[in-house]
Amino acid sequence: MANSAATGTVDEEVFIAAIDEDDVVVAEEMIQEQAAATRSWPFRLMGGLAWLASRIFSMASYVFFLAVIANVPFFQLITLGYLLDAGGKAARGEKFRSLFDGIQKASHIGGMLLGVWLLIWPIRIVTGFWIDAQIIDPSSPAAGGLKILQWVLMVATLGHVFAALACGGKLRYFFWPLIAPFSIGIWLVRRSRITRWVLSLMIGWMSPKLVTDICNAQPINDWFLPAIFLKRIFKGNLYADSRDAVWGFIVGLDLPRYFMLGLKGFVGTMLWLAIPTLLLAGSTSDRPVVGGLCTFLGIAISVPVFALLPFLQAHFGTDGKLKRFAEPRVVMRQFSRTPFAHLFALFMTLLLAIPLFLLKIEEVPPEFLWSLSLLFVAFAWPSRVITGWAVGRSAKKEKPVRWWIRYPVQFFAAPISFSFAVIFFLTRYISWNGTLSLLENHVFLLPAPFWLS
Repeated sequence: MANSAATGTVDEEVFIAAIDEDDVVVAEEMIQEQAAATRSWPFRLMGGLAWLASRIFSMASYVFFLAVIANVPFFQLITLGYLLDAGGKAARGEKFRSLFDGIQKASHIGGMLLGVWLLIWPIRIVTGFWIDAQIIDPSSPAAGGLKILQWVLMVATLGHVFAALACGGKLRYFFWPLIAPFSIGIWLVRRSRITRWVLSLMIGWMSPKLVTDICNAQPINDWFLPAIFLKRIFKGNLYADSRDAVWGFIVGLDLPRYFMLGLKGFVGTMLWLAIPTLLLAGSTSDRPVVGGLCTFLGIAISVPVFALLPFLQAHFGTDGKLKRFAEPRVVMRQFSRTPFAHLFALFMTLLLAIPLFLLKIEEVPPEFLWSLSLLFVAFAWPSRVITGWAVGRSAKKEKPVRWWIRYPVQFFAAPISFSFAVIFFLTRYISWNGTLSLLENHVFLLPAPFWLS
C-alpha cells in the first residue's frame, strides 16, 4: 500500500510537472472569466477596463525595456535575441501569448518603477517650495518648516518603498493608503444592514448584484502593506523570501540564452550582409568606375540577400543553431509551399523598416536614444512575427503550389527587394552617420538607430 501511495504521489508530481505553463494561465483566465460572469455589469465593465489597461501597460513595459537594452553596448544582443526568439516561436506555431516571453516580468518591473516614480513626486514638490523659500528668505520659518517636511517625506517614502519592494513590489502595494479608505468604508457597509439597505435603494436598480459586489472587499492580506510586511517579519523569513524571489526572478529572465541567441543571430546575419554592405560602402570611391561597379554589384547582391535573410532568421530562431543560416535552399522550398504568405511577410518587413530611416537623419543625445529605439522595437517585433508566421505555414504543407502560381508570385519578390536595396543605399545621404549607417542595418541587426556610434 505504501508503495502504491508513493507511486501515486510520484505520478501526480510528474503529471503536474508536465502541465504546460500556458495551460495554467489559460485555466486561471477561465476561472477569472467565470467569476466575472457572476458580477454586476458595472463591475464587469470596470474589470474589462482594468484588464485592458494592464495589457497595454504590460506591452508598453515590454517594448520599453527592450528599447533601453538595445542601446546598451554588449547587452543589446539580448534585444535581438528576444526578437529572433519571437520569430522562431511563430515559425514553430506556438500560441500567440508565448511570443511575448518575459512580458509579465517586464510588467512587474515597470510597475515597481512606476510606483517609485509616483511616490517621489511629493518630495520633488516640497523640495521645489523649499528652494523658493531659500531664495526669498533662508532664515524664515517657512524655509525651516519645509526643510523638516522634506526630511520627513524622504524617510517615510524610503521606508514605504523598501516595504513595498520587500513584499513583492506589486503596484497596489505602493498605493495602499489610497485603497485603505475605500476598503474601510466597504467593511463598514458590510457590518451595517441599514447601510446595505440604503445602497440597495440608491443604486440597486442598476443591477441586482451591484450591492453584493460593492460589499465584497478584497482580503486585507492582498493590499494592506503594513499587515503583509509585519507578517513576514514575525515569521522571520523576510530576508530569505526576498532574496529567493529576486534570484528566481533574475534566473527566470533567461538572459544568457537570449544573449547567445542574439550573438549567433548577429554573426550569421553579418556573414550574409558583409559582402553587399561593403560593396555599397565602396561606392564612395574617388574613382568613378570603381564606385559605379561597387554600386551595381552591391545592389545586385543585396536583392537576393534581402529577399532570403528575413526567412533565414526565422528559420534560425526555431532552434537557435547557427548552421540554419547556411540553408537557403530550405527557405526557398518553404517559399514555394506558401508563396503568398512569404511575399506578404517580405513586403511588410521591408515596408515597416523604411519609415525608421527618417529617425536617423539627426543624431540625438545618448540619454534619449532609448526613446527612438521604442519605435525601432515596436516596428521590428511585428515584422519578425509575420515572417515566422509565413515560415510556420510552410511547415504545414508538404508539396509546393503549382508552378504557374508559384513562379509569378516569387517573381514579385525581386522588385520588392530591389526597391528596398535602392532605398537602403540612398539612406546614407540622409543619415547622420553617413556611410557608417549601412552597417547599422536595423532591419536585420540591432533595432537601434545609432548603435555603432
